Amino acid sequence: MSTPFFHEEFPSTFEAMTETLDHAVSALLRDGWIKTDQEPCTRLCLEEALVNAVRHGNNNDAARTVSLSLEADEDCCTIRVCDEGGGFRVDQVAFPELEQMGGRGICLIRHFMEKVKFDTSANCLEMSFRRKAI
Repeated sequence: MSTPFFHEEFPSTFEAMTETLDHAVSALLRDGWIKTDQEPCTRLCLEEALVNAVRHGNNNDAARTVSLSLEADEDCCTIRVCDEGGGFRVDQVAFPELEQMGGRGICLIRHFMEKVKFDTSANCLEMSFRRKAI
């Protein structure tokens, strides 16, 4: 069973998102889930997931919230980003064309994280990695 070691909810604004992102990365470093040399890739994955939740999930509606939780289960860390949008099928997101702007977030997350899925019942993107694996 997973034990949450971090949880924050914030309104769908990029300013609030940035603050929560910083808090989450600090928690991952503090609790030994990542080392400082792993921070850029982990921060990128978190930021992409949060931006997608704010922009695409909640359509930049500050009245809607996004939640971010980090859960530990032995040597596995699961990151859950939940929004109030309509959801999507992560397995149907294709790599974008070279000239296309945007659309690379899920591809980057898939590259750096060990598991990526979308929980339709909770409207959450879940990504996980093993300690020191990324």
